[in-house]
Amino acid sequence: MLRNQINFSDWQCKEQSEINEPANPQLAVEELRMLVKGDTLLKSRMDDAFLLKFLRARKYNVNKAFKLIQNYYEVKERSPALFDLTGPTKSKVLLESGTIFMLPYRDQQGREIYVFRLKNISPGITIEDVFKMNLMMLEIVSEKHETQLAGMVAIADFTGFEWLKHYQYLSPYYAKKSAEVVQDSFPLRFQGFHFINEPLYLYTIYSIIKPFLKEKIRCRVHFHGNNFNSLHKHLNPNILPKYFNGTLEFNPMTCVDEFLNKQQYFEEMKKYGYNR
Repeated sequence: MLRNQINFSDWQCKEQSEINEPANPQLAVEELRMLVKGDTLLKSRMDDAFLLKFLRARKYNVNKAFKLIQNYYEVKERSPALFDLTGPTKSKVLLESGTIFMLPYRDQQGREIYVFRLKNISPGITIEDVFKMNLMMLEIVSEKHETQLAGMVAIADFTGFEWLKHYQYLSPYYAKKSAEVVQDSFPLRFQGFHFINEPLYLYTIYSIIKPFLKEKIRCRVHFHGNNFNSLHKHLNPNILPKYFNGTLEFNPMTCVDEFLNKQQYFEEMKKYGYNR
């Protein structure tokens, strides 16, 4: 849902203008569908809703949207186990513990807000579990019309980090995989990355992947330490929970039902991909 302060009509017009959305998007959808059909090795979803989110992610540049679809499926082909979102995962545990969730309100620019809280992570949860759960959340929110237009921001809260317990969550391999998804392989506009109480080693990881990041992504990465006033310059405290020095009363358990209702969606995804 959108915050009450946002005039939906004005907001939608602004976002549609920013992504160059034409008066008749169907023409671009049909052009993209023809390009996808031309890749005879690829079995892709072809419905309008699926193609539209790739067009919006690439501001209606049809060729770039086509390349993004190819990347979306190629990354799954290169790492099939990692991108199989239907196998045994700890997704329900991650949701119920409040480790990973979406906040109920969008920010002042209509962007969805994703949160990861290391402090709530349960024993036995691996970095692979977290990576897969992140992908699942992205798949779910990328289906939303408002999120396709405005994009999303992410908050990673490392409060409670202990090296011996949590070092695996600072894996350079998974950091690079995440950067690959964000930049080149997923149909979503990533508008901000905010790190809270980050350990020093995170700067080392970031220095490793930074050269591979595009300038626009680098400009959207923010390290706040324990300075919540710094975070509030980007996100209004009235949409943030109290542990971010906000005023929002929020139970992340509200995300569980929405996620569980999407299980068939993830099963359907298994039908698609490259056949080489």
